[in-house]
Amino acid sequence: MKPKINEYNGLTPNEIDLLARFEYEGKDVYTRKDIISFCAGGKNVDYLVRRLLIKNRLKNIVKNVYLFIPMKAPQGKWAGNEYVIAKALARGANYYIGYSSVFNSYGFTEQVAQMMHVLNDKYSLKKTVSGVRYKLIKVLPDRIYGLETRKINREEVVFASKERALIDTFGFYSIRKASDILAEQLKNMNVEVLVDYIARYPVQAIRRRMGYFLEKLKAPRKVLSKIDVGKKGYSFLYDTETKKGKANKKWRVIING
Repeated sequence: MKPKINEYNGLTPNEIDLLARFEYEGKDVYTRKDIISFCAGGKNVDYLVRRLLIKNRLKNIVKNVYLFIPMKAPQGKWAGNEYVIAKALARGANYYIGYSSVFNSYGFTEQVAQMMHVLNDKYSLKKTVSGVRYKLIKVLPDRIYGLETRKINREEVVFASKERALIDTFGFYSIRKASDILAEQLKNMNVEVLVDYIARYPVQAIRRRMGYFLEKLKAPRKVLSKIDVGKKGYSFLYDTETKKGKANKKWRVIING
């Protein structure tokens, strides 16, 4: 059922038709391509978008990507879902929402994230949308694995799984803090899945460190044997300690603290 005209004061019939379509689709974010498909071949799309931006019915997120402001929004104030916006910022790149954006939800920390982190294979970007800070971090494709998809506001949004997120703590926090999280959370993990993900991780120093700590935590030796630590050189176990310590030949780490 099309909304009543008096609910859309100051809007043209074409603008009303487009907003009604947005309402029908029920999403937070639309691309220029979406809008073209709604407008019978794309006639006057750019003009319509400009007018709806001026009238605060759309908000630009990045080029050709828009947040829809529904009529129910009080005084046109609408933040949208932060996870859906994070996906939109990735603009079709392979991505996942991770780092501190998921650590709290998995119980790794009590601290609530102050920034939404989006790891992806195309873009590096910092942006604030409706008061929420987003950071897109470009990584090599070989780090984008161990993911899960959640349905949010009719969108499929990709997150790091619990085991994959645990590995990311070793790149995000100090090694001491990350190893404490590993010790606390191991009972909540599928150890075989975790080790498979560690074995696949492209940073040798992190594979070595996590293997060492997992052995100390009595993880099964047969499972840990999947982790390749290389045959040359050593990595320091901790990242902020003295550069001297005893060498552990099995995991090829210098225990420097």
